[in-house]
Amino acid sequence: MNENYLHFLWKNKRLPFHYLQTVDGKKIEILHVGIHNLDSGPDFFNGRILLNEITHSGNIEIHVKSSDWNLHGHQFDKAYSNVILHVVYEHDQLIFVEGIPLPTVELKQVIDWDHFHWFSSYYKGTNTILCEPFLEGIAGTFVVNQVERAFFQRMERKMMELEKVCQSRKLSFKEVLFHAISKAFGMKVNQLPFQELAVGIPFEKFMKASQKQKMAIAFGAGGFLNESKASTYHEELKQEWDFQRYKLKLEAQNKHSWKFKGCRPGGFPTQRLAQFATFIHEMNWDSDSWYLPANELLLMLQTRLMKPTHEYWIAHFDFGKEKKAPSTMSLATANTIIINSIVPFLWWLSYRLSDDSYRNKAFEILTLLPPEKNEKINTWKRMGINPANGLESQGLIELTNEFCSKKACLKCVIGNAVLKRELKIENVKLKRV
Repeated sequence: MNENYLHFLWKNKRLPFHYLQTVDGKKIEILHVGIHNLDSGPDFFNGRILLNEITHSGNIEIHVKSSDWNLHGHQFDKAYSNVILHVVYEHDQLIFVEGIPLPTVELKQVIDWDHFHWFSSYYKGTNTILCEPFLEGIAGTFVVNQVERAFFQRMERKMMELEKVCQSRKLSFKEVLFHAISKAFGMKVNQLPFQELAVGIPFEKFMKASQKQKMAIAFGAGGFLNESKASTYHEELKQEWDFQRYKLKLEAQNKHSWKFKGCRPGGFPTQRLAQFATFIHEMNWDSDSWYLPANELLLMLQTRLMKPTHEYWIAHFDFGKEKKAPSTMSLATANTIIINSIVPFLWWLSYRLSDDSYRNKAFEILTLLPPEKNEKINTWKRMGINPANGLESQGLIELTNEFCSKKACLKCVIGNAVLKRELKIENVKLKRV
């Protein structure tokens, strides 16, 4: 037995409530099971029970065994002082709250064992998305609802990440945006070194530098100009870096913190650093740009992200290593950077300024962008779920990362529908959420 299953039974009222009684034989009526708490504290808030003809309102705690109360240290936590009912699979110890015996209900005799074994085998599935074998039997409304919930959770989580950075380092709005852009340029593989780079560069002085100076500072602070190379362009950057390093009192990162493995040549950190320095120089940092219509703002960002860098980087993917054909940033990469930096920044700006227009603009930008293309999205497509835009693909990515990968099916609308076996055969194609 496990607590997850007991939570599921209680939340979905999959128990013979009319048959329940306390371990000391008193009849109990469950008026309201409470609100499932997914954070720390009692498992269900604001429950209501009728016991001894008296209505009690408060929190409800669920354990496999009664003794888990003390094992988890709840006797020392004031957050549990308002628990009105202890629901357990097995009662093995009387629990007291402020000297008063805690009413306890034991479920061992009322468990539907066929359903429990099915539930257990479900969680032992090897698919990343556990509900994959059952998805065709789930009504599309469940899927659309969960993708929307996951999307908003993703935006709120990214917004609070920016807020934490802002507060911990006392950053200006422009510096928060700079931090978000830096992280996005790192993609998944080089996020950390890009974030380290953003912290090590003095923002205001970097903004005032020329494009060549920005390029030298980015590569120098990234650790790529410590050695001499047989390249005139490299030596030019190194000379500029030596001057800027002394002038701005900068330190170089360890070059080996950057990862080339796992990146295609077009996504090598040297390519991204050149594109980063170019975009930061070309970016319109004037706040007036945020008032542009969403389609105009999106086009401006795409154009400046895809702007050719120095001619050296159009023909090379690393120092001394030529490309077979000249290239610049792709539209797909530009869109990914916008999704992972501009959109969360606008969401955060809306929160900071209490102005919904910024969040609405972020929302609109995502609906204008095509869905992302990666293995997670491809998995959902193979299952018949086809995102129509960037908003829906963001929701599916969050659903995969924060629900499916963590087996958090009880927090998921789709997972709950499967576990309750509410099966309606219907192929799913997402509409705009």
